[in-house]
Amino acid sequence: MCLRLLLVSACVFTVARAEMFTAVAHMRGLAQLEGDLLQGFKEYIAAEEQRVQDLKKFASEVESAQAVVRATSVHEYLNDPINSVLLINRFYQGWKKLSEIVYRDNSIELMANISLNDYQMPMGEDYKGAYAALRRLQDTYDLKPDQVSDGQLGGLKMTASDCYDAGRESFLANEWRHTRHWMLEALNKSIQDEEQAKDVDLVDIYDHLAYAEYKMGNIRKAIQYSRDLLQNEPGHARTESNVAYFEEELIKNPDSYNNYVDEDYREMTDEHARYEELCRRADPVSQKQHRKYICFYYNNHRNPRLLLTPAKVEIANLKPRVWMLRNVLSESEMNQLKELAGPKLNRATARNYATGQFEPVHYRISKSAWLGSDDDPQGYVKRIDQRIEDITNLDMSTAEQLQVCNYGIGGHYEPHYDFARKDEDAFTGLGSGNRIATVLFYMSDVTMGGATVFPNVGARIPPGNGDAAFWWNLKRSGEGDYSTRHAGCPVLVGTKWVCNKWIHERGQEFRRPCGLSPHQ
Repeated sequence: MCLRLLLVSACVFTVARAEMFTAVAHMRGLAQLEGDLLQGFKEYIAAEEQRVQDLKKFASEVESAQAVVRATSVHEYLNDPINSVLLINRFYQGWKKLSEIVYRDNSIELMANISLNDYQMPMGEDYKGAYAALRRLQDTYDLKPDQVSDGQLGGLKMTASDCYDAGRESFLANEWRHTRHWMLEALNKSIQDEEQAKDVDLVDIYDHLAYAEYKMGNIRKAIQYSRDLLQNEPGHARTESNVAYFEEELIKNPDSYNNYVDEDYREMTDEHARYEELCRRADPVSQKQHRKYICFYYNNHRNPRLLLTPAKVEIANLKPRVWMLRNVLSESEMNQLKELAGPKLNRATARNYATGQFEPVHYRISKSAWLGSDDDPQGYVKRIDQRIEDITNLDMSTAEQLQVCNYGIGGHYEPHYDFARKDEDAFTGLGSGNRIATVLFYMSDVTMGGATVFPNVGARIPPGNGDAAFWWNLKRSGEGDYSTRHAGCPVLVGTKWVCNKWIHERGQEFRRPCGLSPHQ
């Protein structure tokens, strides 16, 4: 058999294994690979169906001949020379060659293609990361399993088996609340659809539900689910033992289990609760403050490059003052940045302020690439740097390179500061001082989610394709502005591309003179 091997080109996506879930851009190749493998799988199924048809055809021929034998006798049957010839033919062409059909392996090409592309397939960390992202989205946007599983977000509907998998991963992560929700969804779907019920084990579902309720302190519900399990599998030794233990606990410590247990309660800091609240909806602006949120054209004291195309500025927040620069990037510029960044995207890191090193962290799920003017022979990066300098009047020679980021499944960046605080290393390795200002470019519209929020002040900025947000990280005194603590909300639906420029203190001495008060 000639093998028609399939290998998705490395230019489609080159991705470090076990990091696929951290960038949607690197999952596009995975979707293409699945489509190609599906075509090979269909061809395998067609070949197997043809093999079965060949076997059925031969069995039918033998059955027809044997029907004649049974209706007459072997002697009479063989009196006909055609019958004798066909009998010999069936043995020579049929029975002796039957093994060729039975042992025909149509899976060689399919399995070769799967093996060849194995290095591009998700690993265990991707699997866990994807379900952790799903739980994060549920928590942040207050989504119940039925809202997710019934396709209300615009995607595929989940089966009972899919819901069980989500519950099982929650169980392994000690996420008891999510375990309960997803196992109940799997139970409901299996009850509503007999076909889906064949793909899940009710006993297993009840077992997970009982343990999750016990861990949450709902011992009476744990007993109820344990008894449901025993109805489906009488004599289940471990469950019988659990019921006896639960009932004994109720007798020993009745007061401990009489308090109401809020099944949706989550322990979190006030800041995190505020962060999630802002991700869901913006704070209303008072009528008195509303008039201060103005829009204007800005040419930075008649900068020659801004005279004909002034910056379109919108005041997005007052304290800290955040400028929204509307349509500051063109489609061609954004496409070029994405194209340049694609091959260089790696798991985004955050600074460990104890060591000063940058490392991957659970609270930042995205991939990033750094771009300097040397990476871009067409000059897009240099042109963007010049535009930032024209608008902000800040020296770009000491700024960090452009950082292009693509967010993954439920991609987010929890509340953080861009500047180094007093007890932290102020980027001494760069030799350019602290980060005085941030420019955050949005290079895609996000269907749902993905806003930038400032929990300390209640500000919320939804991403807009081609727009940028600008704010000062440091006051004129050089002190950090703690109101600039911000976060990137999880992407619920869509793809989020951003690009940021961190501008440093060195070189700004005469462009932004220091203030005399620490509060300036």
